[in-house]
Amino acid sequence: MNKRTLLVLTCALFVALAGLQGFAQSSADPAASQAASTMSQAGAGQAGDPEVRAKVQAKLQSLSSELNLTDDQKAQLKPILQDEVQQLKALHDDASLSPDQKKAKVAEIRQSHKSQISSILTPEQQKKLESMKETIQETNPK
Repeated sequence: MNKRTLLVLTCALFVALAGLQGFAQSSADPAASQAASTMSQAGAGQAGDPEVRAKVQAKLQSLSSELNLTDDQKAQLKPILQDEVQQLKALHDDASLSPDQKKAKVAEIRQSHKSQISSILTPEQQKKLESMKETIQETNPK
């Protein structure tokens, strides 16, 4: 009986401490919890598509290394990039549009996301991004 009581108390103590640790982690940084929640919600739409995930990750990594993004900026940019890649993929897969219609829609999608991205970047990062895009256009003329 004594061993059984000791075992029950030990288990109860373990469960209580595990619950307190989880509570402490969830209430310690509400901003981090909110960011994680936002990230998981944003990722829900692309969870089944490894191609979208890979493109978003590659684009985010490229921007991060070129623009020296903060962790907060990366967290804010990821859902924007996910949306852009998903829209462009859906447009690419849409056989009902003519090439000219697709080209116009691509420009519209890119412009919309460009303004969202710019709002997150510092003025210096915005200039650097523009410079990067000009360099790409010069090396890949249409």
